[in-house]
Amino acid sequence: MSTFLQSNTQFNGSPGPKIGPLEGSLENSYSQSPNLHSQVTVLTNTISDEAVRLAVGKVLTDLVFLLDYLSLVAGPRGLGGIKEVVAILNTVRGEAYSLAVFIENHALQLEGIDDSLSETLDSSAYAINHEVRRIFNGEIAHMSLDRGGQETHGTLLHAQGVLTNCFQQCMINLARVFDASLTDARLFQDCQSRRESSLILYHDLSELLALVQAGQKASLSNFPERNLDFLARQLTSFREGSMQSLMYRDWQQYEALSEEIIASIRKKERPTDPLHHMECYLETLLAHVKARSVLADLSLEPVSIYEKSDIS
Repeated sequence: MSTFLQSNTQFNGSPGPKIGPLEGSLENSYSQSPNLHSQVTVLTNTISDEAVRLAVGKVLTDLVFLLDYLSLVAGPRGLGGIKEVVAILNTVRGEAYSLAVFIENHALQLEGIDDSLSETLDSSAYAINHEVRRIFNGEIAHMSLDRGGQETHGTLLHAQGVLTNCFQQCMINLARVFDASLTDARLFQDCQSRRESSLILYHDLSELLALVQAGQKASLSNFPERNLDFLARQLTSFREGSMQSLMYRDWQQYEALSEEIIASIRKKERPTDPLHHMECYLETLLAHVKARSVLADLSLEPVSIYEKSDIS
């Protein structure tokens, strides 16, 4: 690779050359994930074939640095911060493509690699190319940098999330070729925080669904007005809070449905159809959140509508 993700000739887990203007930020990010770097070092040192060890070490190290660099995206919201985030993502795009080229033109051409390693490297190169193209030829390509609003920031956070998931999955798949006992939780320090945020999201979605179902279950003509007012407040509260943990592509539909319900309530109307549409949509969102890998070991059930049918 041509820039900051180049590994040393002899892989030993140490970082490659520093990055220009964002050097300090990357160094701080690197220092926050020593466990991941040390695990990569330990893992690659178990590979007996030197050529394979160097190639796999380079791929894993590059993935670590890509993840470190993506971790810088989460902060700024102003216009200047947005432009900095775009610069970070553009660097990630170039280096990710370079990594895919290295895998295809070097790692996969090594003699003696077994089928499992070959398939994993091949699928990693494909996933990296596919996800990077999808992100940069999609929402980001049509994004306006003239304003630093919620929509722009959401687009960038969505891009960060997609790329982070891609690189983490490539990393865990490759690591498991050499140590089948490795788990996401062992490799990635943010696994617990992602699990906690997903649990909070699931709980909030479940409660919101129960409230919507209570309105659907009752005859709306008899549904207390105070309950409708409470529903309107909860819809707004979710939009300002837990909605941020949804994938960005889900924001717009939630906002449209909730605004329709809230507008009807403010007009003292009974939002029968919008409530039904919201119920179906929340059920879909709950299923998607429940399917997240960080919650795979849990048995989650939505809140019963009877538990939430008398909201004050």
